[in-house]
Amino acid sequence: MLTSKFRLPFILTAIFLSGCTSTVNIREYLPLPQDNRNYSDIYLRGVFNWWEAEPAYLLTDDDNGRYFVDVKLIADGQPYDFRFADNVYTSANNCGAPDISGQTISEAKSIELHCDTNSGNFKFIPSETGTYRFLITPGTVPDLIINKL
Repeated sequence: MLTSKFRLPFILTAIFLSGCTSTVNIREYLPLPQDNRNYSDIYLRGVFNWWEAEPAYLLTDDDNGRYFVDVKLIADGQPYDFRFADNVYTSANNCGAPDISGQTISEAKSIELHCDTNSGNFKFIPSETGTYRFLITPGTVPDLIINKL
């Protein structure tokens, strides 16, 4: 049992320390990094174009702040390996899967792009032969979605 002499300092210390146990998420107060990548200089590169930076595979602005390229693909059950990169594979403009070992993605499912030298290739297996739109939405972490046109 606390004596009355120590009771008030004990209670004040307990109140003070209980206030110190709350946590603050500093990320809530810091500005998010801006995606200042120039997508107009980035190409879709993959097995369908021998990984070359060809003008037909250069991303185009859709006037809504997103970028796309349309590609004709054959549905033969084989995956198409691809990634996005500028003409010299600059690290900041070298965008692919989060893991160097790659990742298979599905049609109409949004997935994050990772833009650095450690990113892997994506794999996509089209459900049917036709033209597919590869659409990138820039953001703090850009994302990709593939839809059949």
